[in-house]
Amino acid sequence: MQDTRRHDMAQSLNILVIEDSPVDRKLLDSMLNESGKFSQINIVSSFQEALAHINKSVYDVILLDLDLPDSRGEQTLVELNQQYPLLPIVVNTGAYEDDLGLRTLGMGAQDFLIKGKYNAYTLNKALHYAIERKNMEMQLKLAYQQLKETQTQLIQSEKLKIVGGLASGVAHEVKNPLATILYGVTYLADNVKAADKNYDKVLSSIKEATKRANSIITDLLDFSSITKLEKKSVKIVEVLDKAFALAQHALDKKYVEVYQHIAENLPLIEIDQNRIEQVLVNLILNAAHAMEESGQLTIRINVEVIKETLPFYKSLNEEFFPKATKALVLMIEDTGCGLPEGKLNTIFDPFFTTRRSAGGVGLGLSVCKNIMDLHQADIILENKESKGTRAILVFKI
Repeated sequence: MQDTRRHDMAQSLNILVIEDSPVDRKLLDSMLNESGKFSQINIVSSFQEALAHINKSVYDVILLDLDLPDSRGEQTLVELNQQYPLLPIVVNTGAYEDDLGLRTLGMGAQDFLIKGKYNAYTLNKALHYAIERKNMEMQLKLAYQQLKETQTQLIQSEKLKIVGGLASGVAHEVKNPLATILYGVTYLADNVKAADKNYDKVLSSIKEATKRANSIITDLLDFSSITKLEKKSVKIVEVLDKAFALAQHALDKKYVEVYQHIAENLPLIEIDQNRIEQVLVNLILNAAHAMEESGQLTIRINVEVIKETLPFYKSLNEEFFPKATKALVLMIEDTGCGLPEGKLNTIFDPFFTTRRSAGGVGLGLSVCKNIMDLHQADIILENKESKGTRAILVFKI
């Protein structure tokens, strides 16, 4: 087991010594006990014995000899570091192996000692410093990861801003000609008769295509213009019921069975009801489209306190949902085909769609993401462990 507690030189340590030489083991035991800084000292002589100890006890630092009966050389360090990346490791090298010690610093060790060239004080200091170096290393890795995530969010935000501006301009330019086409087709269908048997069929096709194009334009305008919300306290169940009423035809067409698991006494949430209804309709329709003839749609709503043990915790926006925040969580699960694993990072990008051949444009999820961001709420899409997709909406209470 591993522990990442912070130590100082006055605190005692739990240490595991991995050393196969009886002479060196005796010398190390004497030095460690001389310092009086260690609450637990375990000394083992093989790699496998060391793994067994680490798995059942908490250690602050490892003192490692690289040449063991069951693991030799630098690979010993590599394997230990791979299995327990949070454990500080001090390598105890043979005499005159300074170059080897230096190499180990680039392979995961926090420090190295040369046998026969240190005393009890030097050993004690190296072990404590190794813990501090490991803490600093982990903090730097975390900061780097946060920096990368922030950079990704900034790039995404700028991308949405640019696409939104283009979408708005194109939409306004195209909407008026579409209205004229639709008016003309409707006039011909109602007032002009033709002997050609395909006449009505062609007009109907033009009318449907025009309506489809107009729907795409409406999506573009939605994508580019959602900037303000009209929020009020509402019951999420009422919004969900309205969304189901709008999407019912698509569910019936696919013979989708709906199951609901909704906690009692849910609190009111502050949302723009029409916008969240739009998000729910989009997700329900996406789920219906993802399922073949027949399928199951499951809705789960409950209240959660944000903590690391939540399955979706790592995907949450920490800015909106720091630990201990109380939240309402709504999940929509389907038994459809799921999302392409390689595309999970781009599903909220404008114009991303898995239904291009069926006429999908790829703005629905971008609009949903925009709406949720404006609410300082979160939307997460993931593949289920079994077949299908899970959409998770998280709202502050």
